[in-house]
Amino acid sequence: MAVSAKLRQGLAIGLLSGLLAAGCGYRLAGKATAIPESVDSIAVPIFTNRTTKYRLEQRLTSAVVDELTSRTRYRISSNPASAAAVLTGVVTGFTSTPVIFSGRAGSTFLVTVRLQVELKDARSKKLLFENRNYFFREEFEISRASEDFFPEEGPALDRLARAFSRDLVSTILESF
Repeated sequence: MAVSAKLRQGLAIGLLSGLLAAGCGYRLAGKATAIPESVDSIAVPIFTNRTTKYRLEQRLTSAVVDELTSRTRYRISSNPASAAAVLTGVVTGFTSTPVIFSGRAGSTFLVTVRLQVELKDARSKKLLFENRNYFFREEFEISRASEDFFPEEGPALDRLARAFSRDLVSTILESF
């Protein structure tokens, strides 16, 4: 079957237009970050815990330090006097609420944590990043059978801490 000259011409123009449009697409120019280039180190002191949940602040701080260490080039310390920027956090809320009761099988609980976080330049005290209402949730189950019982709240808090730290570091690095 022969293709008409007009159809070939239309296909050629369409193909050429598509190639030209693909070459001039939108993309991010440069690198967005909340951290100035002069910052080479970040201090992450243990977060403040205003809740009654034992050692919650240590889990969250440790997860943030691990995430910063694995994803950035910054020297990370716990001493604010030895760093160019300081990342502080305050755990402002903790709840563990039953959401599903399933009789013999057990129950599902929802852990909720609220935090306030800020990153400041250590020299100028300029606020580089702030979120006064971080809000994270994680579910866990409790079995009713004593032979199957395993305290799941700890691992749920570890998962929550990792999710929080990934989100925090990504937000700071991408400046969104």
